[in-house]
Amino acid sequence: MNHKDDELTKDVVKIVKNVTRCAIVDKSSSTQNLPQWDSLAYMAILSEIEVSYGIFITEENINDFDSIESIVEIILNKTEK
Repeated sequence: MNHKDDELTKDVVKIVKNVTRCAIVDKSSSTQNLPQWDSLAYMAILSEIEVSYGIFITEENINDFDSIESIVEIILNKTEK
């Protein structure tokens, strides 16, 4: 992981921390291991990612934002194009 990826991961972790109000968020956090990342938090996180990174949420990709790693990957894939 390069410096840009590392900074992006930190930014996404910060978004998830702010939305879930949970201090124990890290790059391995997901909807599976963070109870505070419920359906309402999921929608708030999507909104933040959409605004912050210009990601367009669609019916096809709405379920892909379920972990820090997947969110970072989606953002990186968008910015590489």
